Amino acid sequence: MGSNTIHLLVASLSDAGLTDRRHAVVMAGLGAEVERQGRLGRQLVEQVVDTLASMLQLARADGAEEVRMVATEFARLAPDAGELVRAVRDGCGANLRVLTGEAEARLSYLGATAYRVSPKAPALVADVGGGSTEVVVGEGTRPRLAASLRLGSAQLLRAVSADDPPSPRQLADAEALASMALEAAPQAKRPSALLATGGTAANLPVLLGRRPPAAESGPLRLLDEKGEGWTEVSRLELTRASLLTRELSSADLAARSGLSERRARLMAGGVVIVRALLERYGAEAATVTERGLRDGVILALAASGRGSAGQR
Repeated sequence: MGSNTIHLLVASLSDAGLTDRRHAVVMAGLGAEVERQGRLGRQLVEQVVDTLASMLQLARADGAEEVRMVATEFARLAPDAGELVRAVRDGCGANLRVLTGEAEARLSYLGATAYRVSPKAPALVADVGGGSTEVVVGEGTRPRLAASLRLGSAQLLRAVSADDPPSPRQLADAEALASMALEAAPQAKRPSALLATGGTAANLPVLLGRRPPAAESGPLRLLDEKGEGWTEVSRLELTRASLLTRELSSADLAARSGLSERRARLMAGGVVIVRALLERYGAEAATVTERGLRDGVILALAASGRGSAGQR
């Protein structure tokens, strides 16, 4: 459960990694509601519990044996997050863990690098969310330094009161804010792999027409994850993505790419953050991926001994 979306991942764990992957997503906008009204509120808590109950039903019908729920930045900020945790326990019979920024960063790093980065190879993972960005540097799958920054695609657009599409001045202000926020990110030599995860980063190939979008609206259902899990996006492609978000409204971007309008609206902020990451670390490209926090949660569950190879 993130500031923009609620995701469900059902996967089988094997020696080759997480396979037979199926995915569902709901654009919930929880972070925006917390910022607007200062809390979640009873009505939104009830809606979230209903969504989670439906997702649990989907997961178990698909064969899931172990289930974990985690929440990120919106819940760290909401003063009534405890009420959400209690409501999920009462309504779903499951525990919801509100992750610290550091725990989120480390789990995102594990999920993005597992089965991708060679042992001892330097890597950097940035989880670009709606309300925060977690930046982790490490070697192989071992994180070394981590920071959770108050820098997200939705948060950044709200900070500059962005129009749709954002004006050149608003985007310049957003770029300055992103650059300043990333000064607090861990220092690192140029990594052999710079991986960007999170919904906005993972949808860059969709914006660029390189793969079809995931379903983020309509009936809640599990869909097979298709295609390569990692896609390299160059500086030149990021410049093209930036031009698209400058020139087209979210409605036009959605019609062009197949993204939902709510997702298309966030892409301008996400592009600014990913470009700022490349500048911060002197990289020529980012490898964007959907593999991240959700994968890290499942892998950590397996490592704790609660899950096992071959289990779904």
